[in-house]
Amino acid sequence: MDIAAPRSILVVQLRRLGDVILTTPALEALKKRYPEAKLDFLVEAPGAEAVAGQPAIDEVLVYDAEDALGALRWALKVRARRYDWVIDFLANPRTALLTALSGAKVKAGPAHVARRWAYNVRMVQSPQACYAALEKVRWLAPLGVAPSDAPELPRLMLAQRPMKVENVVGLVPPSRKETRRWPAPSYARLGRLLRDKHGCRLKVFWGPGEKALADEVVRGIGAGAFAIEETRGISDLARELASCRVVVGNCAGPKHVALALGVPTVTIHGSSDPASWTPVHPDHLAVRLDELPCIGCRSNDCPYNLECMRQLPAERVLPAVERLLERTEARA
Repeated sequence: MDIAAPRSILVVQLRRLGDVILTTPALEALKKRYPEAKLDFLVEAPGAEAVAGQPAIDEVLVYDAEDALGALRWALKVRARRYDWVIDFLANPRTALLTALSGAKVKAGPAHVARRWAYNVRMVQSPQACYAALEKVRWLAPLGVAPSDAPELPRLMLAQRPMKVENVVGLVPPSRKETRRWPAPSYARLGRLLRDKHGCRLKVFWGPGEKALADEVVRGIGAGAFAIEETRGISDLARELASCRVVVGNCAGPKHVALALGVPTVTIHGSSDPASWTPVHPDHLAVRLDELPCIGCRSNDCPYNLECMRQLPAERVLPAVERLLERTEARA
């Protein structure tokens, strides 16, 4: 297929916050490779807030369909815009249909999914797992985009990181998935170790419906710990994360926000694969019980006893946090 340089591109990435953030290097790579093309991004509302101010994006379209009729209306809206290229990173039934009906000359989507019929340019998955942001850039190879066109890590423009930060470590205990949720007593134990050994204060994060969990962690730490106000939006979350010296959390959206703001992170992995979700970078470390035969199962339900989360001691996480504390400066 002869692929001409585009005048307009639509990138589609609905759903989860982390997935949207991990798409930003691909957006920057596309803009660098085709600077004259209008580059639009179709996301749902939380993702739209996250990418506010991204210089690579010319227009953010907020997808708000709630049923099949709404999805069809969106497909017609996209078709009316006459994009040259539509690139679907999500490839669920709604986005595959939208792409197929777009009228674009290039309809790109992943080759490994059942809905690959919707695409005339099929993006091939890497044979070995790699950081998801890099994987998305690699998928663009058939469109003339190379990893060298993209930044090393995702970047968000939501908050300015201070030149020097206070000696505060952020703890982010919530997760929607129990196979990715390190227990509150473990976070509390880690917080006490950081307070007693390094004089850290501990900032505990929570969102809607998560206050009881945050309070449990704060009580377990005692002196030096405090829960922030409820974060009702991505901008609130970003401002709080940006002021942390290091952030420790589960494999979930807030970790990706912190990373994209330039905050060092330690991610606790259980069912999730660190090769896919934590970059190979000295400021971003992963900890898990590698000796478990079921580690990295990728399941949202555990047939055993959540050993990957419950048996991971705080003492095993502490050295990773200490490594990052050594790489940062704190303001007294």
